[in-house]
Amino acid sequence: MFNTSDLAAADPAAEEAIGRALGVLGSPGSFFTGAERLAMAAHVRRARGLDASAADPGTELPAMVAESAARVATDAIATRPHHIEAWEADGRDVLAYLEVVAVASLITSIDSYRIGIGRELDELPTPAAGDPVRAVNDEAKTTNGWVPTVGVALAPTALSALPNEKANKDQLSAIWYLTDEFVHKYDVEPGRELTRPQMELVASRTSWLNECFF
Repeated sequence: MFNTSDLAAADPAAEEAIGRALGVLGSPGSFFTGAERLAMAAHVRRARGLDASAADPGTELPAMVAESAARVATDAIATRPHHIEAWEADGRDVLAYLEVVAVASLITSIDSYRIGIGRELDELPTPAAGDPVRAVNDEAKTTNGWVPTVGVALAPTALSALPNEKANKDQLSAIWYLTDEFVHKYDVEPGRELTRPQMELVASRTSWLNECFF
């Protein structure tokens, strides 16, 4: 257990955003049910060495989905085009791979925040009923990246083929970093405790440590 005297104060805006994000995490997506999405989140936690047993929804993930989710969460630098090709050869839509990326990155972001402020991980919610409802941006094309994006493939456009997943990512980014419209406007000061140069120093160092690439 954590020593409560060492806990950082919770940010009310972040708490609200996390609550919304967890609700979306347990809701049907474009290709996976709420239960399947939560099973992915629990699998990601186990792959990262975090205790997910108390919140494991018990849904069995196909081997391809489980392997992809774990790799995205723990060894994304190893991803190569042949992984995408294997996914499609398994009879899966390439945009469903993007949903796995969205789920893995979402729960990893939330968990990393909790660990960073010295708090317990959130319990995964009860999955919402319902079948997946395909919601994709028809303008998405494969250009300079390995999966379809709206425009060139960059961090802000990574999930742009799946509008709901991008919106969920954006609302957390607005709390912890910046909205996409300001990411490449380096003269914009977000009015946080850190200045923009300080934020970018932390972001670039974190990216280097995580071996990020585009």
